Amino acid sequence: MWCRLSCLLLISLACSGCQDAPAPAPRPEPEAESSSSPHRPTLAEAIAEDPTKSAPSTETLDDKGGELDLDQIKFTAPAGWRRKAASSGFVLAEYELPRAEGDEADGRLTVSSAGGDLEANIDRWRTQFGGKPAKETQEKLTVEGLEITLVDFSGDFNEQRGMMMGPSVLRKNYRMLAAIIPLGEMSFFVKAYGPQATMEAQAARFREFAQTARKKS
Repeated sequence: MWCRLSCLLLISLACSGCQDAPAPAPRPEPEAESSSSPHRPTLAEAIAEDPTKSAPSTETLDDKGGELDLDQIKFTAPAGWRRKAASSGFVLAEYELPRAEGDEADGRLTVSSAGGDLEANIDRWRTQFGGKPAKETQEKLTVEGLEITLVDFSGDFNEQRGMMMGPSVLRKNYRMLAAIIPLGEMSFFVKAYGPQATMEAQAARFREFAQTARKKS
């Protein structure tokens, strides 16, 4: 009997000791990010937060000239022509031709490729001058085995960018210089236009540029 009472007393003391034992220390809460190093959103996050923001422009204005290397053909551009990002998905390369003194706009030169009949493409350009330019000439050259057709139109020009059926802007007293270079099933088109004085100043350079065309091996 005394033995049983002694055992019960020992068990009671042991249990009371367990209740007095310290509880495990709580895990510390993660510290807040220091205000001295705030989160800087990425460009993608910034655009997602504010759709009016956009990535920096990739447009360049490199006027050093040099080789223009395209898929099947290459040219050499003169110094002074400012290479810029193409304004249309149909354009392979685009240049801004510096305006002549007194002109209100720079010239624009594009290189593109497409199929279609040569005369049909020339007629399409002719319609941009109301179907009857004030002045037009046409010339054929052969350079390094490539046949080049040069076209020169002057008059009131309906400038149309982007979609073929999109709106146009009438440009008074403009001039277009263009070259068509057939290559296989496709043709490459070099087309430059702008105010008369500007294009007169660039006419010799345009002709030289067209004659630098070389088929890539």
